[in-house]
Amino acid sequence: MTTVTVDDCSREFPAENSSGGPRATGWAERLVTHSGEASYGELARRAAAGLGLSALYGLALGARQGGKALALHAVGVPLGLLVVVLAAAPSMFVFLSICRTGVDARALASTTARGLGSAGLLLAGLAPAAALFVVSSETPSAAAGAVSLGLVLGGGVALGRATWEIFRSAVTARAAATLGGMGIALGFAAFSVVLAMRVWHAVLPILGGGS
Repeated sequence: MTTVTVDDCSREFPAENSSGGPRATGWAERLVTHSGEASYGELARRAAAGLGLSALYGLALGARQGGKALALHAVGVPLGLLVVVLAAAPSMFVFLSICRTGVDARALASTTARGLGSAGLLLAGLAPAAALFVVSSETPSAAAGAVSLGLVLGGGVALGRATWEIFRSAVTARAAATLGGMGIALGFAAFSVVLAMRVWHAVLPILGGGS
């Protein structure tokens, strides 16, 4: 007599969703979902997709002035996110390693990629509302205020996610490593906010930059 175990059935018949078919994973979900099997190339593609989506928000900002401003804003918005990643992530990895928090290079790369993906999705979703605000605002200062709010929301999603995941990784380590990891995460958050806003104010014409 042949015995069939639950494991045998699970291997033969994949998990199904409520409609009876295999569960489909959307592109947006794959962009922000953790996958331990993702290669560095896949993580780089996710990060690039997030940056590309954030450029849609930049195009919306350039709608007020048109012409060259469209390109400047489309490049400037993802540039702020990219500068933060390139400037902060390597040094943060070094400090986390010194504190022995257990956060390795792959985990940090995955966190960064998913953070950029989350920011890109939110900024792309806010793009139509941003275009409406910047075009209909009576004064440049009102348009700049709406723009800044959207940038804070989009960048805050990426920053909040990265900080939270560093916290989660840190609390599984020794007490000293936990405190060190939390301090590094908070310092990274403060540094990222200042740096990103500085870059955006320097390169986005709607915020007075690019001149």
